[in-house]
Amino acid sequence: MSDVDRELAQVLALFPVSANAVPLAGPDAAPNAAAVGVAIKHRPWVVDYGPTRAVLRRSDPGRFRAQHLSPAEALESVEWLHSFLRDLRAVGFVAPLPSTDLDGRSVAIAEGAIWELLSYVPGVPIGRSEDELLAAGALLARFHLATLRCPSRRQRPGALPVAECRPIHPEARSMRVRFDRALTAAGHHRAPHAVIHGDATDANVIRDANGAYHLIDYAVAQIDALLFDVGSALWRNARPDVHRSEYDADRVELFVRGYSAVRPLTTTDARAVVMYMQGRGLQLQRRLELRGGRDDSVMERLLNIAALDEKLTSAALRGCG
Repeated sequence: MSDVDRELAQVLALFPVSANAVPLAGPDAAPNAAAVGVAIKHRPWVVDYGPTRAVLRRSDPGRFRAQHLSPAEALESVEWLHSFLRDLRAVGFVAPLPSTDLDGRSVAIAEGAIWELLSYVPGVPIGRSEDELLAAGALLARFHLATLRCPSRRQRPGALPVAECRPIHPEARSMRVRFDRALTAAGHHRAPHAVIHGDATDANVIRDANGAYHLIDYAVAQIDALLFDVGSALWRNARPDVHRSEYDADRVELFVRGYSAVRPLTTTDARAVVMYMQGRGLQLQRRLELRGGRDDSVMERLLNIAALDEKLTSAALRGCG
């Protein structure tokens, strides 16, 4: 039995009735993901117990060490997220809701790892069609209108706001200097800030049986500029092929059009979108550095966005027009 399997067994013992857990399928999951005996270190598990279906998530201690969080601060970070998700549901936005079926709590500690239990939001992953891209933009705008109605809160422990991302990669450092000037010119610190999803890409949007779209996986939610959330979504959504680094201006236009139809954007907002796409790349590069990882595609994509800045910005302007 692996370490993760052992942790999972401890967590399942906390449920009020017998529970069965199966790794949640996803775009990069094994086609025949087996049940509890197979350790899939970072994939959520679907848990069935009695009449209830829920989702178990595991946060590796190494992730929090990379964020320089103590075990107590790491737990506080997860509890911050659970508090926000409860507030989000209270204002009428469908999102995973923390469940207190882990012996009366929504969080459990097993071998130093943090496990959290959330309600299951049924649906299937969306594709990458034009209609789905428009709908995903509209969904993100509805989320922003909801998060603006939530009670104010302090920043999440371990957050990495875009204004504070300072990669050490030589090319990223030079880009950061230009990015700082752009942030100031765009009025970043005066722009509307609230809790953002942080990764509202097609990978985290599902469509239910009634055709409604929902956001899932709020793991990197934090307080930041709402437009940074738009740029972060386009970091992936604007690529015709998610495995490559080329960007398509038409996809930027569609997503921004869907967003602006629900939460209208000004031309100033639209000009900031591509800047925030670059900000998302700088954030990802810094996160890689903090955990000692390497992914050359991040810098490749950053450079491509910079090269296409004028074309992508024109597309964002058309989208909000």
